[in-house]
Amino acid sequence: MSPVRGRRGRLTNDLDPSTPPAGIKAVRSVERVLDLLECFSFEQPEWTLSDLARQTQLPTATAQRLLRTLQRRGWIQHSPHTGRYSLGLRFLELGGLVLASFRLREKAQPHLDHLSEATGHTVLLGTLSERKLVYVDRRDSTAPLRVASELGRIRPPTYGILGKLLLAHLEEREAESLLAEAPLQARATKSIVDPGCFMEELRRVRAQGYACAVDETVDGVAGVAAPIRDHTGTVVAGLALLVPTPGWTDELRQRHVEAVVSTASRISEAMGYRADAPGSRSTASTFR
Repeated sequence: MSPVRGRRGRLTNDLDPSTPPAGIKAVRSVERVLDLLECFSFEQPEWTLSDLARQTQLPTATAQRLLRTLQRRGWIQHSPHTGRYSLGLRFLELGGLVLASFRLREKAQPHLDHLSEATGHTVLLGTLSERKLVYVDRRDSTAPLRVASELGRIRPPTYGILGKLLLAHLEEREAESLLAEAPLQARATKSIVDPGCFMEELRRVRAQGYACAVDETVDGVAGVAAPIRDHTGTVVAGLALLVPTPGWTDELRQRHVEAVVSTASRISEAMGYRADAPGSRSTASTFR
């Protein structure tokens, strides 16, 4: 194996134990980025390049390269007037998302408990984040039915009854865009795989105010879901109840629809939504 000339002219090769593997280099880069970001605080929200390099014990050129990358991605901003660096707006965006998730879970918890105790079935709370479906809370069924929906689990936006419900409350163009990114899959015997039929189903869901599904995502599982709105009327999450398909009847479906819609309405009220309040609105849509 031919040696190659490495940094500072040192001869290295693939078997040189002193040459760190690519994975280790990547971890070191992440640690350096975190070292830089953790310098910022309420006490010192702005830093010069030289001070950051000194604080993190990084070469100035390395610190500058990392800061420029962070700046391009919106995590860091640089003032051409003062020459100082500060945190970028991307942190504000993610911070708002974190706060919203915590607030949603806090407001929803007693209502999830009540619905779970009243029905004995699996209860899910989910939202769309970064164009993905994320489960933010759940209550497990007391029955043998178990559904893979771990908290924090990221799914395609078209996945399951919550995905269908939340897409139904987006602008049609945005729903089509998400559908193009996450094509429909035949996950169960009654999965909707035709995009045209799926878009028609979204229109139906929006018109009736709730979603129903039987054997669409997992065979043997049926469910109903309803939207949760914030104080502006925007749909920010969805509430779903999952039950075993055996024994699923029109009467049972209607009873569960009423329970889920009523619970979602109470959570929406806890989030500040008032259907009859001046200026309150439902999310705009171009669904026809």
